[in-house]
Amino acid sequence: MQPPGLRDRRGRRAAGRKWPATATGAVLIVGSAIAFALDGPVARAAYQQGLDPATFGFWRASAGVIVLGGWLAAGLRPGALAAIRQMRRAAAIRLALAAVAGLGLNLALFEAFARLPVAVAVAGFGCYPLFVAAWEAARGQSTAGVAGLGLAGVAIVGLVLLMRPDPSVSAPAAGLLLALLAAVLHAGYILLGRGGWGEVGDGAAAFLIVATGAAGLGALTAATRPSTMLAPVTDFRLIGLLLFEGALAGAAAPLLFLAGLRRIGATQTAVLSLCEPLTATLLAAVMLRQLPAPTQLLGAGLLVGAGIAVQIVPARRGRAAVGEQGRIRTS
Repeated sequence: MQPPGLRDRRGRRAAGRKWPATATGAVLIVGSAIAFALDGPVARAAYQQGLDPATFGFWRASAGVIVLGGWLAAGLRPGALAAIRQMRRAAAIRLALAAVAGLGLNLALFEAFARLPVAVAVAGFGCYPLFVAAWEAARGQSTAGVAGLGLAGVAIVGLVLLMRPDPSVSAPAAGLLLALLAAVLHAGYILLGRGGWGEVGDGAAAFLIVATGAAGLGALTAATRPSTMLAPVTDFRLIGLLLFEGALAGAAAPLLFLAGLRRIGATQTAVLSLCEPLTATLLAAVMLRQLPAPTQLLGAGLLVGAGIAVQIVPARRGRAAVGEQGRIRTS
């Protein structure tokens, strides 16, 4: 029989071994958020060149499919295709629903960018951590519990202060509703993907999700504005911009996102993903000399603080639970 002190120390070490996976997941989510931060500015630039939201989304997703397909082909393992065909029904349904949600949220968000200033659209879209945290808190599935819901609320307040929507700028109701619809769909995407896809890896899942988006947006563009589908081909600068956007935001970002989501859970993922607007503001300050106002600095502080706290709370609770189990066994 092991001494009680030894069992307790081993329990604390087992809890401590979770930190590397958590830290890795946080880095992956922050990396995906930085890549996703390109969406708003690049979309507005593409719209100024005559593209509509569906055409932009189609080219972005198509570039992502090419990059992810090449990456998968280069590192394809024996049995990988068989694993996709032999997916369990529950995982296949989750993946299909996630692909549809991804298609819908991209179309809704790109339409919102066409109707709203990028800052206002991102602020509306940024409500998704609150939806995720509320769902997980209601179902008791979040290790952060009510604290996670509160931290999501703090992050939303920080987001609003950071983006500082100008009250003098028109914000059509249709654009705001589209941004909120994108937030709801993104929350569903996160909740569907948190459990993984069985034997199918993150790369294959990301490829199938992005390919679904490309097919759906391509069909929509062909049905509504077929003359715009090949418009970027005649503009080398525009096609270069779209390929760059597709490689980062269309391929790397969803791959990093799915890999990080499985490691840290839905609520932590949602809050950390708000690094996206923070990155956009910092880029504007560095590249465009748009120095942040004091309220924006406060918003950035709230965002960063909530992102750190939402990682610390579950870890502390996990260590406390392990310690409590050790005390129960020794009593």
